[in-house]
Amino acid sequence: MSSLVGFSSLVLAIGINFYLFLSRYIFKFQKQKFNLFIRFSSLLTLLSFFSLMYAYVVSDFSIYNVFQNSHSNKPLIYKISGTWGNHEGSMLLWLSILSIFSFFFSFTKNIDESFQRLTLIIQSLLHILFGLFIVFTSNPFLVNSILVNEGLGLNPILQDPGLAVHPPILYVGYVGYSIVFSIAIAGLFQNTDDEWLYVAKKWSLISWTFLTGGIALGSYWAYYELGWGGWWFWDPVENISLMPWIAGLALVHSLMMVRGEQAIKKWIVFLSILCFSLSVFGTFLVRSGILTSVHSFTADASRGIFILLIFFIVTGFGFLVFLLKEPKKSNTLNLLFINKVSAIVINNILMIIATLTILLGTIYPIIIEVLYNKRISVGGPYFNSTVIPIMIPGFLLMSIAPILSWQTNKIQNSKKYAIGFIMLSILVLIQSYFSDFNTWGFVGLLLGFWIILASIIAIFSSYKVKFNIKFFQIINPHIAHIGVGIAIVGITCSSVFQNELDFNLNEGDKFNVNGKTVLFQEIENTNKINYQALRGKFIFDIEKNQSKKIEAGKNYYPVSKMITSEAGILHQWNKDIYFILGDQKNNEWFVKVLINPFVSFIWLGVAIMIYSGFIAVTRR
Repeated sequence: MSSLVGFSSLVLAIGINFYLFLSRYIFKFQKQKFNLFIRFSSLLTLLSFFSLMYAYVVSDFSIYNVFQNSHSNKPLIYKISGTWGNHEGSMLLWLSILSIFSFFFSFTKNIDESFQRLTLIIQSLLHILFGLFIVFTSNPFLVNSILVNEGLGLNPILQDPGLAVHPPILYVGYVGYSIVFSIAIAGLFQNTDDEWLYVAKKWSLISWTFLTGGIALGSYWAYYELGWGGWWFWDPVENISLMPWIAGLALVHSLMMVRGEQAIKKWIVFLSILCFSLSVFGTFLVRSGILTSVHSFTADASRGIFILLIFFIVTGFGFLVFLLKEPKKSNTLNLLFINKVSAIVINNILMIIATLTILLGTIYPIIIEVLYNKRISVGGPYFNSTVIPIMIPGFLLMSIAPILSWQTNKIQNSKKYAIGFIMLSILVLIQSYFSDFNTWGFVGLLLGFWIILASIIAIFSSYKVKFNIKFFQIINPHIAHIGVGIAIVGITCSSVFQNELDFNLNEGDKFNVNGKTVLFQEIENTNKINYQALRGKFIFDIEKNQSKKIEAGKNYYPVSKMITSEAGILHQWNKDIYFILGDQKNNEWFVKVLINPFVSFIWLGVAIMIYSGFIAVTRR
């Protein structure tokens, strides 16, 4: 029953969107009726998705997708997350989120009726393309030809609370750029005033904020779940999410810069198309199976070809309209030697160069394999040595951009900034001298603390401090930059100043970590609902009454016959003590301990950026 309801709802929703697409040329609807059809189509798509979710919750193994990716003994949260923990379900989630954006956009008020309708028609076209992709290559409602009583289970790596909520949040960011794309194309076709730019600003902020949250969740999951002690390892799928994030950041800043300049309007259209194109291209890379990653789901070439075709249709159509249509004639771009416009333009260019650099490093191994049938890998050394140097000047410009003028070369309170920068440089240099001096460490700390300090100086120099909602809305851009500075400090400290200790231990042994005595208490085996847990129990700082208990180990999932690492992490405000339990050899257990200084600052900074994004969305 679930399969019939789900598939019928999906097909009917595609049919309605096709009908709405034809309404542009054949049928003529009034605004109210047109929006009613859009909302009905969205509700049908959501009904299809929740029908699949219901099948997972009740363990309906008559549906092949549920049989492949679920098990009756799984906890409820993983039955629900199993809905999108596979290729077919994740693509249905993609389509559902696209329909949600269309649904909410249909309620937008105070915009031109023909502009709103054209935007939703473009959304309907996207709905048709991805809907047909699901129906013909990725149908999640196929029925098993034989009767089965039990499923094969969900990938153990995906059986984690963080990864259960990570994909939906990430997809809101990815798919959110569809509405930005549609708004930009509709704005070019209608050739209206600047109205569409302000509409696009709101939706691009929503997409970028959710994408930031999704990337942060994925990063934190990789940190505590994969058991290697890092939070980012330039995995191809990580790169795929980072590219639209950087391009989206450029788009958000460009939309803040609009003062009627035609060149900036064209740039905004270009970025709007680029952001969604990168999202679709990332979907192609993950779903085609040509990338090897812990995040990828499928290795079906036919699916990859279909998505690649969608990518060429969307990107080709978008850039063709971009080349043929001109925004409405307006002011020329006001570029001076150093003003706010110049700083943001240069920063935008640097961000796009960084995006293209990441794209090259991600697809280069694929190109080499196609041409020479030879596998190579491009990892951290390439990205660290190319992307980071490109981004550093951009961050420096970001720290001073808020204090620049729109129309003149004048820098307000320049003496305060010069004195602050000199004093901060001296302090960081002294800190670096008394610790193990590292060039990247010095640059990263100086950059991070300077962004924080410059933002604080700007707040106290430019505004009358009042602790109310309006004040925090006004200084919101500075708050976002403070979050960036805090994250840079966390990234620098945890990457450059990380300390690693290795031990071979017997149960009952004591060892020293960071000046504290740690007891390796015992190894314990327990049986959980859907896995077997092996845990090494440690007591940190055993000589004090307020000692901390830490558990690190492995999980064995009998259904899928897979083993996952489970790190033990002691969180402190200035560092994480990270325990990894290795294998047993000669009756001794290998234990790795990592001291990650200020790693929590990464997610604190990101949380501030997300907060700032939502404040910017609510501000008029």
